[in-house]
Parts: sequence; structure tokens; C-alpha cells
Amino acid sequence: MPSKPDRSTLWLGKYLSLALTLPASVFAGYLLGDFVQHWVHWTFLPAAGILLGAAAGVIKVIQEVSRDDK
Repeated sequence: MPSKPDRSTLWLGKYLSLALTLPASVFAGYLLGDFVQHWVHWTFLPAAGILLGAAAGVIKVIQEVSRDDK
């Protein structure tokens, strides 16, 4: 029978994933903007992707933190 994970391990996993959410969403936004730029040839799309990715990351972090407060 597997034992329960240590509380510090759960804490580390939750907050490490939370810390990586924002950089990952910014990077994904940049990649998506750069990918679409090759089709429509608008030079501002990677920057717009970065901004949208950052906004999505901040929203996700706020959702996760507010869920933990309840």
C-alpha cells in the first residue's frame, strides 16, 4: 500500500507549478504569435502573443491562489 506524500512535497509541487505558469504562458503566447506571423505577415503578433500570454498566466495564477484561500 503506497504511503501518503509528505506535506512539504505537496507544497513544493503546488507552488513550483504555480511559479512556472507565468513564464510558460508567456513563452506559449510568443510561439503562437510567431507561428501566426508567418501566415499573415504582421510584425506585431509575437509581441501581442507575449502580452496575451502574460495576461492569461496572471489570471491563472490569481485563480489558483484564490482557490487556495477558500
